[in-house]
Amino acid sequence: MPFTLLHYVVAYLAGKWKPRLSFPGLIVGSVSPDLDMLICQFVDSPHGRGILHSLFGVATIGTALSVFFTVYLYPTVVSRIFRIDKTVVKDRCRFSKGLLFACFVGNILHVLVDSLHHPYNPTLYPFVNESFDALVLFSNWQLATMVVQLVLFVLLVTIFMWEAVGEEKGFWKRLLVS
Repeated sequence: MPFTLLHYVVAYLAGKWKPRLSFPGLIVGSVSPDLDMLICQFVDSPHGRGILHSLFGVATIGTALSVFFTVYLYPTVVSRIFRIDKTVVKDRCRFSKGLLFACFVGNILHVLVDSLHHPYNPTLYPFVNESFDALVLFSNWQLATMVVQLVLFVLLVTIFMWEAVGEEKGFWKRLLVS
């Protein structure tokens, strides 16, 4: 997805559906597969998407990277940028089976959302090199991209508005930690 941060919407919805999941793990997991785009800049990749956009890749490398970033980077970055108490963030980012599972779920959700609307989906890599397009909406990736991104953008705006009127304090904490 060209707009990586739109994947936050899926993490938010999963976190509301299953509040016991680590919300920071879901968030990091939902955006980390797009590290692939950076990697593909240095490797000859005609599609700009590689192993981190495959189910195998996110179940292994993607989940490991997400756990690392959630435990070691997320608390510092979020607490500094959004002025949230670092101990509160660290507490939600402590390594556990639950965090591991949340990172895994976030990664899988990323790949599934992308499988709905991209021209090239290495979903089954390394077992199959061809694009897996069975999930592309309308069998037209361009139309599907417009629809998926519009829906996610509208949901993102709705989430921000919903959380803005929720409580007077703790807006960023609710959006990034709770």
